[in-house]
Amino acid sequence: MRKVIWHYNHADWYVDKVIAQAEVYKNSMNVNKDGEINITPGADNDVTTIGNRWINNSVYVFGGGRNQNDIKMGRFDCSSFVHWAFSQVGVKLGELTSVSTETLKHLGTAIKVEDMQPGDLVFFDTYKKDGYVGIYLGDGNFIGAQSFTGVAIANMNDGYWKEKFNHRVKRIDYVKK
Repeated sequence: MRKVIWHYNHADWYVDKVIAQAEVYKNSMNVNKDGEINITPGADNDVTTIGNRWINNSVYVFGGGRNQNDIKMGRFDCSSFVHWAFSQVGVKLGELTSVSTETLKHLGTAIKVEDMQPGDLVFFDTYKKDGYVGIYLGDGNFIGAQSFTGVAIANMNDGYWKEKFNHRVKRIDYVKK
């Protein structure tokens, strides 16, 4: 592995850094015989933080994330990322192959904006009504798969996301592992 990475970048410090980061990922998850990612006991299993492993390590693909190969490669759209995050904490939000913002907006309990809590789903009118969904983190921030950044944390209190937030908030009840 060192040789392969070194051929990409001939700096020993870079090779060491990549291998160290791979160990972090390897130690925080495992893959079962079906290629599905499973959480290692003792790892952080909160739906608001489970997706952090994909920050700067994913790409947005409209319609992506609906098969295990896409997931292994970090290719998500907003709804498949939300589906994946909840599945990692043991909550099934419908079938992976057919999840969409349209299916997600009908799940859970409607919540007033002033009552939002970390883990709630927040919806935005982007290319269509309820065209985008993310997971609320608190303090006006949410995590989701975004077209320019892949999985990222964004603030919904200013700029583009403030303009697009449609005040639809849904709570999916689950118990942290």
